[in-house]
Amino acid sequence: MSLWETFTLAVKNISGSKMRTFLTMLGIIIGVCAVIVIVGLGNGMAGYMEDSFAEMGTNTLTVSIMGRGTSRTVSEEQMYQIVEDNAGYLDQISPTVSMTGSVKIGSTTYTSVSGVGETWFDMKGYEVAQGRGIEYMDIVNRKKVCVVGNYVAQTCFGGNAVGQSLKVGGTTFSIVGVMAQEAEQMEEGGTDDCVYVPYSTAARLSFTGTISSYTVTVTDEEYAALGKEAIETALYKIFQDEDAYTVVSMAEMLDTMTSMVNMVIAILAAIAGISLLVGGIGI
Repeated sequence: MSLWETFTLAVKNISGSKMRTFLTMLGIIIGVCAVIVIVGLGNGMAGYMEDSFAEMGTNTLTVSIMGRGTSRTVSEEQMYQIVEDNAGYLDQISPTVSMTGSVKIGSTTYTSVSGVGETWFDMKGYEVAQGRGIEYMDIVNRKKVCVVGNYVAQTCFGGNAVGQSLKVGGTTFSIVGVMAQEAEQMEEGGTDDCVYVPYSTAARLSFTGTISSYTVTVTDEEYAALGKEAIETALYKIFQDEDAYTVVSMAEMLDTMTSMVNMVIAILAAIAGISLLVGGIGI
């Protein structure tokens, strides 16, 4: 049978079964569209996750200290020493304290502030556009100073925030610096809507006592796993209990989330591919 005869026979079969042909075409169209949409959504979701984790820092390790009751704790000096002892993997460290009490500027109330160390802005890649950042002596002397985000500076102080003051839980803080705009569009609750104070001041006013949360950066993202292992090994020597602490790697979390998304995409794409196969068999 020649190619022309084969083509003619196929056209006759299609013309003779219009409903079957329509349903087959519909299956193929749905299958193709499903594959395109699934792959597009998957790539978009993966890109969104990468951007979100990039803001948090994929070179970042988050350390939480639960301790063993009141019998064993770890001090800031010990944590700094752990980073110094593993300088091949670990770069910088900053204690972090979520300060209780809302931020009040004039008659407007905002969200709570964060207590951080003098290395925080460098670790996060934040630039101080006006004034200065948190300094070592601010932490040592537990000074009531703060650095605000550009959104706070523009919204509450018309861009002239340095030298002004705000209240946190009734305590007055002097604004010594303003961060450069980080997000393309500043909005409430965004990256630029923030207030940072010395972690020692935040801990004292919040009655936190021993610092229990730290942010550590690694010298390179490829050392994230080694850096995490180094911290866990050092903390185990102190506590002799793996439940006394947790170390979370942003890079590992991103890899895990990406793997899960890729798996879901593969499953959905396979289902869409079966639709195409069935449509092809129907012809």
